[in-house]
Parts: sequence; C-alpha cells; structure tokens
Amino acid sequence: MMHPVDYAFIAVICLASVGIGIVTSCTGGRQKSTKEYVMGNRQMRLLPVAISILVSFWSAVALLGSPAEIFYFGSYYNLTGIGIALACLVSAFTFVPLFYPLQITSIYEYLELRYNNKFIRYWSTFLYVITSVLYLAVAQLAPAIALDAVMNIPQWAGILIIGVISVIYTALGGIKAVIWSDVFQSFFILVGLLAVVIKASIDSGGLQNVMDVSSQWGRLETFDWRADPRVRLTVWSSTIGVMFGWIPWYGPNQAAFQRFASLPTLAKAKWSILLNVLGVILLFSLLALTGYALFAFYAVRGCDPFSNSDIQSINQLLPIYVKTELQIPSFGGILIACVLSGAFSTTSTVLNSQAAVTVIDFVQPYRNLSDAKATVLIKWLVVAYGVLGAGIAFASSFISGVSLAQISASLLNASTGATLGVYLLAACVPKSTWQGAFVGSLASLILVGWLCIGALAGGGGGPAMLPLPDSNCTGLTGANATATWPTSPASSSVYLTSTLSDRVDELPVGLDGFYSISFQWYGLLGAGSCLLVGLLVSLPSLLDANAPEPDEIYIMPGLRGLLRRLKSPAYNKVQAAQKTQLEAPGFPMETATAIWATAKDGQPDEDLGDEKTAKTAAGI
Repeated sequence: MMHPVDYAFIAVICLASVGIGIVTSCTGGRQKSTKEYVMGNRQMRLLPVAISILVSFWSAVALLGSPAEIFYFGSYYNLTGIGIALACLVSAFTFVPLFYPLQITSIYEYLELRYNNKFIRYWSTFLYVITSVLYLAVAQLAPAIALDAVMNIPQWAGILIIGVISVIYTALGGIKAVIWSDVFQSFFILVGLLAVVIKASIDSGGLQNVMDVSSQWGRLETFDWRADPRVRLTVWSSTIGVMFGWIPWYGPNQAAFQRFASLPTLAKAKWSILLNVLGVILLFSLLALTGYALFAFYAVRGCDPFSNSDIQSINQLLPIYVKTELQIPSFGGILIACVLSGAFSTTSTVLNSQAAVTVIDFVQPYRNLSDAKATVLIKWLVVAYGVLGAGIAFASSFISGVSLAQISASLLNASTGATLGVYLLAACVPKSTWQGAFVGSLASLILVGWLCIGALAGGGGGPAMLPLPDSNCTGLTGANATATWPTSPASSSVYLTSTLSDRVDELPVGLDGFYSISFQWYGLLGAGSCLLVGLLVSLPSLLDANAPEPDEIYIMPGLRGLLRRLKSPAYNKVQAAQKTQLEAPGFPMETATAIWATAKDGQPDEDLGDEKTAKTAAGI
C-alpha cells in the first residue's frame, strides 16, 4: 500500500522537472532563438551534458530489465558495458570531431553538405522521425505497464504523467531544461537502485553472501568465447557486437549531437562522451549488483517471482520486489521516482530532438521562417509529438497481438545499423555517392528488419534461462507456460516468446538459425550490409579517376592525412627529401614542408616558403 511519503517523492520528481522548465524558459535569452532552444547557445557545462548523455539512452525499461537480465541469464550481460564503453571511445574520436566543427544544428544537414543532395538528408530524417515516434510511445507505455502490473498504478495514469510532465518542461525550456532535468533525475535513479541493493543485500545475509549465492547458481560465469553468432551472449557479441550497436547512439545521433554540440569547445565535446566510459561502467556495476542482490534474496527463500507466477514479464522483477518486500514508507515512492526519471529522460530527449529536426530539415528549407518563428514552431511540435506518442501508447494498451514494443524495437534495431552504415560510407569513402548511401540503407533496413520479424515470430526460439530457485514455489508456471523476454533492455525492449523448459542452449540451424542470430550483432550486420551495398552501387564513381570528391572537412578526421598522402604526387618526393636530409644538408626542411603544403592546398604556406622554390627543390 502506498504511503503519503511515497506520493511526496512522486510529486517532487514531477514538480521539480516542471520547475526546471519554467526557470530555463525565463532566464538567458528566454528560449526565443533556435540556437538557444536547440543548442543551448553552445555554452552548456561539461558535467551536466555528460550526465544527460548517460541517462538519456537508459529508458525506464532498461533500468527494470537490466537487473532481470542478471537474475535470469547471468553476468554475461555485464560485458555489454564494455561494448558500450568502446562505443563511447570510438564516437569521441571519430564522429564528435567530424560533426562539431561544422557548426550545424541537425546531423542530417551533414549528409546534404557531404553529397550535395537533399534527398539523402530527407530520407535519413524521415527514418529517424518515424522510429522516434514509435520509440516515444514505448518509452511511456512500457514503464506504465510494469507499474500497473505490480503497483496498481493504472496504465492510463502512468502514460499521462510521463507524457504531460515531459512535454511541459521540454516545450518550455528546450535543451537546457532537458539537460538539467536529466541531472536532477539521475539522482533518483541512483538512490532507487542503491536502496534496492542495500536492502536486498541485508536481507540475504550481506554482500559477501550475495556474491557467494550468485556464484553457486552460476550467475558469475562471464566468459563464453564461442564465435557462433547464434549464441545470445558471448564475449564477442557483448563487446564487438554491442560496440557497433551503440556507436549510432553516441555518434550519428541527433540527441547526442545536440548535447555535445552545446558545449563551447571541441575538447569539451569529446570529454562529454569520454566521461560516459566511466559513467557506463559505474551504471552497469550498480545494475549488476541490483540483479545479484535480488537473485540472492529469492534464492535464499527458494522461489523466484517468475516461477511462482507472481509476474508475467521478467521486467516486473524489480517492482514486485519493492511492492512485496519493501513495506517501508518512501521505498515505493523512490522506485516509482526512479522509473519515472528514466521515462522522463528518454521521452524528453526524443521530443526535443525529433521536433528540432522536423523544423530544421523539413520546414526551414522551404519556408522563409524567421528564427523566432522557427523556435515557436519547434515548441508546438514538441507538444504535437508528445500527444501523438501518448495517443499511440494509449491505443496500443488496448490492442492484442503483436505489441508496440515489438514493432518499435524492430524498426529501431534496423534503423540504427542503417544509420551507422550511411554515415560511415559518407565519412570514410570520399567517392561514394548518395545513391549508394540510400540503396545501402534500404538494403540494411530490409535485411535486419526481416531478421527482427523472424525472431519475433519465434523462428529462432528463445534464450535459455539459468537454473532458478523454485523449490519452495507454490504457484509454478509449469513447463508449457509462456514468458516475455527482453532481447535488448538498453534499446527499449524487443520481446520474444519462449518456454521455461527451454533451458538447454541448443542452437537451431537453417532459417531458424538465421533468426537466432543474437540481437547484439544487429548493429554490425546493419552497418556492414549498408556499407557493402553502398560500395557496390557507388562502384562507377569509385573507379572514375575524375569523379568529384568532397571537401576534406566532411571526411573522418583520422582518414584525412592518409587520403592526402594517397592522392598527392608530391608526397613521396617530400618523404624522400626528409629521409636523406642528413646526407644532403643543403636541402632545407622548411622547403620540404612547403612542398607538402602546396600539394595539400594548391597554394604555398606563406610561412614556409615560396611555391616555385619548393617545386624546384623537389624536382617537380
């Protein structure tokens, strides 16, 4: 039963979020320009931005589902944190220095500048908006279902609270409100998880006993080195596969871009992503401890809630624990505040970014809007998208059959790989064409979408649970009972159907084997197929020595020097001159460097020497 203190916690998280929106709308430039509303005037602070990036991509379902992954499938999931940390490292040194200097507002604008073509920009924006609308609905519906099932909060109330509060503070305060609300909400996420870890550990005999029990039941077995992509969680899929699955979230992602581009310098933009390496490790450690503590608690009792039919989805594990075991005033409120914080953060992030790209990419190129009118339109679109997302969530709660989560996650998994492929093709292959990027992304969507649909239909079977403590259960679900499985808590839940008898790690073959490819490989599969098809379509341009190439500012920073060397006829002569300088001291190093400057820019560097002298010295 809810206590008044619990309601107080819920009120605090809701009112504080709205208050942040009001304050940010009344300070600074009062959110009257797109530069301030969308980019925070590029004067935001490093630590709040880094925290915002961290919590924005961890929805309420992820906070609920990750401990359940540890509980039912073991600590293989912990390795996912390494993959995400690698994604942060890669993004910080590739996509951040690629996008930041361009001073653009939408990352899809980059594609038009790179290919000098509007269609590929509109196509990519359209894909983002469609998937974001469905993702927005899931961000509201999924936590509402979990809270309704175990805490008796009606689904309509959960959807309404999440939707209304998120729309209000996002529409009022823009990116500033979203970032500072994320910082505030991260406190409740931290406190909520810590409360569960501490209480469950105490009830299980202490932290040492928690780890001992988890080890005895196989929850600490981490390393599976098999290279078979059909195995759900392995060292390779959880590191390499997850890395490619998460680069699209930290690199070519509008929400992440708006945050790191809101910082005043490129160095700080890089650090905002690099700090997430530490943040991801800490968050995964806390989520893992939560899973271990919950498992030890139920193992000591001899019965887990899923085996006892107390919950229908493993995502309800954490809420049912709080409802049945934490009858202390404030604990229920803390958990609800934790779940709402995750939902608010994800919802506001999606609302802000999709409204911004709709105006910047679709409206402004055709309508001569003033900056003030464009800002007002973005605010109204935040409201419109919020209503649309809540409406889809409401409607989906009454529709049986394939769930909204299934459809959304399928599109999300398919689109993120395609997005990464498009940007890698654009930034790493100078002579690639927009036709190649478009056809490649289409092929990627079809391939990964087909894989997702086949997996959802049960073609590949479900993942195998580890042994469960059910010796003292009174309401066993039985061998033929069905359960819902989150195949990717971090990306907001694909659900598969399986049976409790499916506890042997049997790997199917044939088409079922294809459908059984681990969800952790979807990102790499999508990006790889997009690149392969994109290269084939771009082949005529790649083979044409006279094909136009973009300005190097649109090429990945790490490749620029290599490309200069490959295409510069003067480079080898300069290298030879530098190598033999000790034997021929009359050849000035300044002149050799000037040759490279001439080959690079077509003009001599005034500080290094005259073009004629440089060419003469090198025998050009």
